[in-house]
Amino acid sequence: MKRRIVVVGGGSGGCVMAARLSEDEDNEVVLIEAGPDYPTLADLHENVKDAFTFGFTSHDWGYVSDDHIPGSADAPTFAIVEQGVLPVLRGKVMGGSSSVNATNALRPTRRDFEQWVGLGLDKWSWDEVLPHLKRLENDPVGGPLHGIDGPVPIKRWSEGDGLRPFMAAFVESAVSLGYQVVDDLNGESQLGVGPIPLNQKDGIRQSSAVTYLAAARGRKNLTIRGGADVDRLAIVDGRPRAVLLADGERIDADLVVLCAGSIGTPSILMRSGIGPAEVLEQLDIPVEVPLEGVGRNLRDHPLVYMTYAGDAEAIGELLPPLEVVLTTSAAGPDGSTDIDLHVIPFTLEPGSILVAVGLVRPYSIGHTEIRSADPRTDPRILLNLLHHPEDLRRLVQGVELTRQVMNSGPLAKYVSDELWPGPAVVTTGQLTQAVLEAKNTYAHAVGTASMGDAGSPWAVVGQDCKVHGLDALYVADASVMPTIVGVPTNTTTMMIAERCADFIKSTFAGRTEHSGQETAQT
Repeated sequence: MKRRIVVVGGGSGGCVMAARLSEDEDNEVVLIEAGPDYPTLADLHENVKDAFTFGFTSHDWGYVSDDHIPGSADAPTFAIVEQGVLPVLRGKVMGGSSSVNATNALRPTRRDFEQWVGLGLDKWSWDEVLPHLKRLENDPVGGPLHGIDGPVPIKRWSEGDGLRPFMAAFVESAVSLGYQVVDDLNGESQLGVGPIPLNQKDGIRQSSAVTYLAAARGRKNLTIRGGADVDRLAIVDGRPRAVLLADGERIDADLVVLCAGSIGTPSILMRSGIGPAEVLEQLDIPVEVPLEGVGRNLRDHPLVYMTYAGDAEAIGELLPPLEVVLTTSAAGPDGSTDIDLHVIPFTLEPGSILVAVGLVRPYSIGHTEIRSADPRTDPRILLNLLHHPEDLRRLVQGVELTRQVMNSGPLAKYVSDELWPGPAVVTTGQLTQAVLEAKNTYAHAVGTASMGDAGSPWAVVGQDCKVHGLDALYVADASVMPTIVGVPTNTTTMMIAERCADFIKSTFAGRTEHSGQETAQT
């Protein structure tokens, strides 16, 4: 007898999960996505298709954070919908945020998983996850650390292969200050400057929908539905029996995998009666499983965009807009080997240069919770960016380090005036105020349904990604990360889905007959 598995959310995790679980003909898989589904490359919206377009909001949930942003007339406006309002950018389209991001395919590092193991997650060591990272890659670098036949193609721009002179000058400038060139930033060493690994091909964004899901679309046991908003799960006898859509439709299920992301997944859990009891009781939602960690432990990478006037003629061609990255300690090239910061130059308009400065190992923690049982009401979100003083200090240092690179000799012919923070902003106090006024997000929210041992105050799922206190309910998206990885989160999220799919398949290997119906042991 077939098992009906409903995957909620067609993002970086959901498309991977639907593709992997539908490989088994005994599974009847239904993939549900709130945003539109573009079934072929010819159907793709141009913004979604174009790997060189990012920061747009045509396919976004429209969430904002409660973070306070001091008023400023000259703060950079890239990726800002309204001045003084911090957006929480989340893709609302098949492929999720992997369909709207900048295609940065930096992988998590050994150090990231040492932290997870230190929290008791021994099934998530580097040796355990590396095979799953390799499985998703089609990386021509090859060798023992890279996959060469996975669904996601990896592109690097290099000398003689499309590396623009301005980008080469950025690398040269960083080297002149003592940074090392790293040709493979997904290799053994990530500290230095070099080409960004990107999941793009021929200018097309290689999202989880374009890669994993596209390869699975012809399967008779896979149903794909776009434009389907989820309300909640129907929990009966300690397991989900159906997914209820916002329009009242009921989709029966033997097993449910939530892949709705770090904002959507905790919202669905809470509306289903799974979450902090106090929040649910205030909203008159019956408590099915009291899990205090749902919506807590929200972490994100804070970022600011430094802006410069540039010589349009010297810069020349604007595309590809980003090709290289500097990864560094906040202490600079002679400081710690720990990577705190990413510095990424990019060009979108003639005569203008943006440099994203992101803090990738933040200490600040936020949260999200639903305001209403109505799925049409946006949740309350507090990213809490730069709340920890060390985060603010290190991001200010990042601005100072970036100035050193942008003011060095090799970039002189390309870069003219600094527009933000501006040459008059020089003291630590002035820089601190400027960063607070311009703080933004790298758009990498994680942690709101965190892995951990049952009974831990932050834990929502176990190491196998199954929700504590329930059977047949899993989470496989960025929300399960117990700490934020020091890189953009898309590749890590796809790896998590790969690994969670294996966990689910292993339960089916021990399936039993019960009351005349085949069920998975969970």
